[in-house]
Amino acid sequence: MVRVEYNRDSFNECLCGGCPVNRFSECSINHEHQLDVEAIERDEAMPPPQLLAGIYCSTGKSQCHDMKGEKSCLCPACPVDVEFNLNSNYYCINGRAEEVVVA
Repeated sequence: MVRVEYNRDSFNECLCGGCPVNRFSECSINHEHQLDVEAIERDEAMPPPQLLAGIYCSTGKSQCHDMKGEKSCLCPACPVDVEFNLNSNYYCINGRAEEVVVA
């Protein structure tokens, strides 16, 4: 079981923000506008996970219920996925890497 840490390094490498599954979620877009991404990038405190539309392999399922699993998932190309040798996709829908069971 792999555990991805919720930290700045994961945030900086995460592709969730540009993922079609995330980008086509109206709920996720609204959450993103509430964050001060520049403050996060300036090395200030990470926001509570429930406010960040991303790092789902670490934080678990999105609170947004309009995520579409038929959209193309970027997890296989994500540096976080590669670094932690993850073996699943759609963490925004299925949950944290440590929770996802691969058949």
